[in-house]
Amino acid sequence: MRTPRFYEFRKRSGWYQLFPNTTIVLFFLTMGVMLWTLDAREAEQQKSNLARDALWAEQTLQLKLEDNLAQLTDLARSLGSGETDEAAFQTQASQLLANTPEMLAVARSDSHGLLRWTAPYEEGPLSPGGSIQAQDAFKLAQQNGRFAYSAPFRRSNGSWRYELHIPLYQNGQFNGMLVATFDADNVVRRLPPAWFSEKYQLELQTRDGNTIARNVQNRLRSGPEEKLELPGTGLSISARPVRGAMTQARLLQLGLIGGMALLTLLSLLSLNRHIRGRVEAERERDRVYKLSQEMLGVVRRDTTILQLNPAFEQGLGYSADELLGTSFLNYLLPEERESARDSFERLFDTGGTDRFVQTRILTKHGEVRWIVWALSPLADSGVAYVSGRDITAEKHAEQALRQESAFRKAMEDSLVVGIRAIDLQGRISYVNPSFCALTGYSEQELIGQGAPYPYWRQGPLSEGNRRDLDDTLAGNAPPEGFQSILQRKNGEEFDAHILASPLIDARGRHTGWMAVLTDITERLEAQRRLEASHDRFVTVIEGLDAAVAVVDPATLELLFCNQRYQQWFTPDQPANSQLGYCDLRLVELMRSARDVDMEVWMDPPARWISMRRRSIRWVNGRIVSMTILTDTTQQHDAEERYQQQMQQLQSTSRLVTMGEMASTLAHELNQPLSAIANYQAGCIERIRQGKATPEALLPVMEKITAQAERAGTVVRRIREFVKQSEPDRKTCQLPDIIEASLAIADIEARRQAATIDIRLDKDLPPLYVDPILVEQVLLNLIKNGIEAMQDCTPAERVLHVEARQLNPRRIEVAISDHGHGVPLDLKERLFDAFFTTKAEGMGMGLNICRTIIEFHEGQLWVEDNPGGGSIFRFTLPVSET
Repeated sequence: MRTPRFYEFRKRSGWYQLFPNTTIVLFFLTMGVMLWTLDAREAEQQKSNLARDALWAEQTLQLKLEDNLAQLTDLARSLGSGETDEAAFQTQASQLLANTPEMLAVARSDSHGLLRWTAPYEEGPLSPGGSIQAQDAFKLAQQNGRFAYSAPFRRSNGSWRYELHIPLYQNGQFNGMLVATFDADNVVRRLPPAWFSEKYQLELQTRDGNTIARNVQNRLRSGPEEKLELPGTGLSISARPVRGAMTQARLLQLGLIGGMALLTLLSLLSLNRHIRGRVEAERERDRVYKLSQEMLGVVRRDTTILQLNPAFEQGLGYSADELLGTSFLNYLLPEERESARDSFERLFDTGGTDRFVQTRILTKHGEVRWIVWALSPLADSGVAYVSGRDITAEKHAEQALRQESAFRKAMEDSLVVGIRAIDLQGRISYVNPSFCALTGYSEQELIGQGAPYPYWRQGPLSEGNRRDLDDTLAGNAPPEGFQSILQRKNGEEFDAHILASPLIDARGRHTGWMAVLTDITERLEAQRRLEASHDRFVTVIEGLDAAVAVVDPATLELLFCNQRYQQWFTPDQPANSQLGYCDLRLVELMRSARDVDMEVWMDPPARWISMRRRSIRWVNGRIVSMTILTDTTQQHDAEERYQQQMQQLQSTSRLVTMGEMASTLAHELNQPLSAIANYQAGCIERIRQGKATPEALLPVMEKITAQAERAGTVVRRIREFVKQSEPDRKTCQLPDIIEASLAIADIEARRQAATIDIRLDKDLPPLYVDPILVEQVLLNLIKNGIEAMQDCTPAERVLHVEARQLNPRRIEVAISDHGHGVPLDLKERLFDAFFTTKAEGMGMGLNICRTIIEFHEGQLWVEDNPGGGSIFRFTLPVSET
């Protein structure tokens, strides 16, 4: 038999009318999809072949790149250790270039990025003395200590290249860089396998998708694409197949499909006339079902929804398209689905008896609703009519009553305080579980009991409990409650707080009293411990050698202070101030909302005060300021004495340096003085002989003047160096300071047969330093360097003084020698006071040097010279004016 269909009439009628036309459209779409499927199958085959070929080619590329990196790493290791000289480098690099066509050149640079060795030696892209193109990769490899690829860069001729940088290390020190240059065109043409390049069009692309090289030009590209990643380079090779031409087989397929489409069109036109007649016959029948307010539908035995009416859609919140063909059980709560399935099975097994079932459904919006279903099966058709009525409102009302009762019971049972109700005569009518737990008596033992209650203390001690009960019954219980001592069933006494209130029924009548019982034994004990802790805290604060105060920063109210604060600050301020006599700066800092750690001078009392201010939460919960004041006057005096001693020690160090060079200075001064004496004796002799003329004596007198100025210059430089003075920082030029230092240091260098080599960067900015102190550092370090090279041959006694601008705010000075160097175990102690490696040294020279440099906000350190010896480096500030 036919089953009714519960679709909305207008929607279903339109669907039937459009069915033939829709079928025609779908047929032609199907034909198109078939053609597209054939084309897609061919494209899928191309994609599969491309993926397989790309996987093989990518493995080949990775192996070749790893082999190139391994060979370059081995070459870099041998260069860094010094095992490979320039000739061996040329040989190995030429072999590597011959076996690696994508590589254009290999070069070795120094630590500053200047190229020293290049291969090929002639007519290559790199030339000795040039600089590295990719400075970012150079810095990255130097910083990380491992190889780094540069970003591709474009040459003037339009070709693209990129570089591989591998750092060189000698004895753990950075010693340069091995640079390999790759050509992008050669990479995409030579690096992939030949068979792969012939089969696909290849493009070398950057991370952002820009193409920088390809294997062929002007070839049509279509179909899938695969990317072959070049690990570490940031580049990838894109591979695409070539579009194929239209074949005769494809044309034959199109002709057959067109013929079938024409025959199908004629059949569908005939079907269209038949469907129109059927739609008119069913139009009237569907009107009945769409007006029903109950949920009507047809469900198959396996619970699949076949038909439904609009009320069914509204009840579940889903459209008909979403519901049809789905299981009716999907819209029930999970815990009810099995029982509903069993009901459906029994419905058909009992021979078609109608059944009523209550279930809960879950709407599209997540709402749970109660539905009572009437199920009427059609055993022959294997379907059942279902009719549902919403009873959610009735269920909610029933559940609300149960929940209200359960909630009140749960609330009373879950309270941690005890609740007791008594009538107007004082008999107990209700207790909750917490009251029973507090007193130790069960509910059966307490209900109906009158005074004296079992939990009162026995004998005369119960008189206080009796008075509290009488006040409660008379309505005189204090609103804040009262404290009482009660006794548990086991005889244990405890402190309790009882809050009583009248008990009013639903009609407004006073029927008794409700009491809330709280065990406050632990609270009272905690209060006693808190008071004892407060006493200990006050004792500790009073014992501190500091003034402590707690102040409200908003009102400057003094909340707490110790005896030391009261001794320092007497209340001589006006009446509206509660801080007492206090420096105005301290008052403003106490008012501030930020934490403070600083020192201030206070007078009176005349002393330096170290102030530490912190925001804390006070006992009442508000944020207050806790200030700790410590007298640091003696510490300041000690620091001033230390600074004076350091200045005297610096002056003494200069005098000691001059004392060590006294014999050399005497020899240096003896030469001009002897020359003056000789020239003057010659002049006197000529005058005695009467041979003196102005023309003859003038050149001699000029030479006497020059020698006198030379001796005066030496004496003036020495006096300026050794005189005691306060630090005087000013703007000055570094070359002038070095020249002044060399006027004295050259004397020691000549005596030791040593040479001082000066290398300064051009356009060094002016410094903001004390030139005399910096001269002392330079002279001390130069003198130490010359002494360290005493055991070297005269040709090796070359001391290098270099200076460069480290950054916009610092200049770095380096003094390097070729002496015996500083052992590793002595480097950490080298700048300590009174530590020396000389038999007659004081051990203060380097310590004073570091103190002077740190006075100028700089740093002084020592490092090993790669060529042997040591390098002392220090930084100085650049003048900001």
